[in-house]
Amino acid sequence: MGASAGEPVIGLEVHVQLRTEEKLFCADSTAFGADPNTHVCPVCLGLPGALPVLNSDAVELALRTALALGCTIHETSIFARKNYFYPDLPKGYQVSQFERPLATDGRFTVDREDGEELSVRIRRIHMEEDAGKSIHDRFPSATAVDLNRTGVPLVEIVTEPDLGSPEDTRAFLQALKRHLEYLDVSDCNMEEGSLRVDANVSVRPGSGQELGTKTELKNLNSFSGVEKALRQEVERQRRIVSEGGEVEHETLLWDAGRSEIRTMRSKEESHDYRYFPDPDLPPLVVDPARAEEVRRGLPEPPRERKRRFVTQYGLPEYDAGVLTGSRALAHFFEDAVREVGDPKAASNWVMGPVLQEANQRELEMADFPLTAESLAQVVELVEEGTVSHRVGRQVLGRVLDTGRSPREVVEEEGLAQVSDASALEEWVSQVLSGHPDEVERYRAGEEKLLGFFVGQIMRLSQGRADPKEANRVVREALQRQGA
Repeated sequence: MGASAGEPVIGLEVHVQLRTEEKLFCADSTAFGADPNTHVCPVCLGLPGALPVLNSDAVELALRTALALGCTIHETSIFARKNYFYPDLPKGYQVSQFERPLATDGRFTVDREDGEELSVRIRRIHMEEDAGKSIHDRFPSATAVDLNRTGVPLVEIVTEPDLGSPEDTRAFLQALKRHLEYLDVSDCNMEEGSLRVDANVSVRPGSGQELGTKTELKNLNSFSGVEKALRQEVERQRRIVSEGGEVEHETLLWDAGRSEIRTMRSKEESHDYRYFPDPDLPPLVVDPARAEEVRRGLPEPPRERKRRFVTQYGLPEYDAGVLTGSRALAHFFEDAVREVGDPKAASNWVMGPVLQEANQRELEMADFPLTAESLAQVVELVEEGTVSHRVGRQVLGRVLDTGRSPREVVEEEGLAQVSDASALEEWVSQVLSGHPDEVERYRAGEEKLLGFFVGQIMRLSQGRADPKEANRVVREALQRQGA
């Protein structure tokens, strides 16, 4: 069966900044946020006589990326000069790979929300250096140029046009980002430019397999922006085709502020860049044995880890998805399971109080100071009845604030549950005398108010009252009053 007319056909070019301390061909820092034009040198500025030296750490990370996406690594790849003139490109060319890239023919499969698989072919992965950055809001009526990013190492992941909707594209990119973060090849911070996306978009003009004229969408700086821009561009092309017009082959810019697309320039072809091998850089040769060693060292991918959490720990799909949201979180959960013993209890505490504390403190799980042993001690205190669940959450926060063990916090701050009859009776007396209307309603048959009284006792005791004992004492007190 042929494809339907107007069906979107989307391919992506994903630029990923590799997590290295130095640039691709020089020793300048890649740190984000430095003063403009301070992380530059003769090599990345292209000054006469300056010679590039390839960063081996960048090659290692590029190999990890390509192997994790199922690509074939080519033993020899060639760096080429991509020639064009723009203010943020001081050399007048960008060092990239063209005819002979590092890797080709991969595949990345993600799970759609409806449970179906989305499999996208990877055409190629190549290494290249980044350009600088033009800044349009620093000076009135002028554009400034910051060359700190010039020479920062990137891999470009080019997909086949296998994506059929803006929604699938967003799902693919979110899964790819998580996969790359698991690999620790990049922080994938879109706000800092560590992950950037260009999309090639067309719609099928008829019901066959032929493709329509494509456009390229740039400046897609968020996943929501990708989806919005693609939806708008697909509708624009459909409208043109339905009216008998022809889509122009051009590069378009997504303006997130105005939520609109505008023409940037006519689309260049590869011959416009006059690629030729860089005479200052020898071919990149990858020893197959080294590639195999890198492959063996790859971590368990998030998709496979999620499935294992479901089968090994008996977790619901939702829980497993949350707990594999980052590699550090998944590691913490598995450490917690070993200490707590009960996977579901560990899941509930990690997904609830632990993530809430991390979010409130604006900490990534990789930087979260709680140990699995401390969490297990909190869970044990709750399960043995020493503290209530509510106080257990407070203990967790105090452990993070003070660095003390959970048992030390409970003992030194007097947080243990109170089941002493005299203390409970005093709290019960205060609650009942303070809510005479509710007492009368209870006597009149509204027995559901028993939970209200217990809740007030827990509030008055700051969570220290044993809820089971409180329930018993307040019930007996109400029976006495009604006698």
